Amino acid sequence: MDRDTYAKNFAKRRDGELAEQFRWVPRMYRAAASRLEKLERQAERQFPGVFDRLDQARDTAGDTIPTWCWLPVTHVQQVLTDHYPHRTTRAPGATGPGLAALAAGDAARLQAIGAWRAAGRHMVNIHDATILELRKAGERMPADLPQRWPLHGLYVVSEAPNGALGAFLHLEWDEREQRAELRIAPDVAPTAALDRIPVQPLHLEGGTVTEAARRTVLSLQAGIDTVLGTETLPDISPGSAVDEAARLVAQKNAFWVAAADWLASDRTTPFDAAVVAGAEPAADWPPAKAQDTGRAPVLWLAGPAS
Repeated sequence: MDRDTYAKNFAKRRDGELAEQFRWVPRMYRAAASRLEKLERQAERQFPGVFDRLDQARDTAGDTIPTWCWLPVTHVQQVLTDHYPHRTTRAPGATGPGLAALAAGDAARLQAIGAWRAAGRHMVNIHDATILELRKAGERMPADLPQRWPLHGLYVVSEAPNGALGAFLHLEWDEREQRAELRIAPDVAPTAALDRIPVQPLHLEGGTVTEAARRTVLSLQAGIDTVLGTETLPDISPGSAVDEAARLVAQKNAFWVAAADWLASDRTTPFDAAVVAGAEPAADWPPAKAQDTGRAPVLWLAGPAS
């Protein structure tokens, strides 16, 4: 199927052709596609031509970075520094470290969206029954995720009362520390807004999500010390600020860790949602490569393997 015509399968005028139990699929597709288009447009408005520059940076990096990482966030930060020094997000009264943190946030969001674009704009909806299972999945941290990760970036989408909400999932390679991370970027603001997408890194190490979160919190503190020229001796005892921060990060992100692990496993069977609308599937999962033409996202419905 031509990607340029893919979205026509989910056009509102065709809703009446579908059985009632499937009409949520095109509604969700339209809402999510519109939301993602707005985010891309906002990014291009704030940083004109940025994704072309980031793709060029990825081509330049070549095999110096792992194939499962689209582009390390430090490379994204360098592109922003070189080409958009006056376009990074500002806040009243922010100076020095505050501005650096805002610029780092811009880079992290652009990395999440850029990885999703480079992979071919794929959205995945996880079956409700599987979501319930994943919420009970426990704390295992899948350190082997890079060896199984299907695409540079995914957008996990869910139906919402006002349309659709989701989260970008992608992998990061920390070149300085030679470490892999899972990055989770929830897109849940009532209206699509680039500057309202937080990005949570989680080190792919430690055995459990809480331990991975603890190592991530400590790493972030070390980064702050580097920027400020300070030296912190963190208290990691039970009940300490580090311990509480790690537990909060783990609680908020354990589901997304389990979802990423499941999507990268042989326990899932995604199928092209266009089939619901009576069309031929655009591709098998996982897609062999990103398609070069067309901006319409492809929607996959993911259920347990038979």
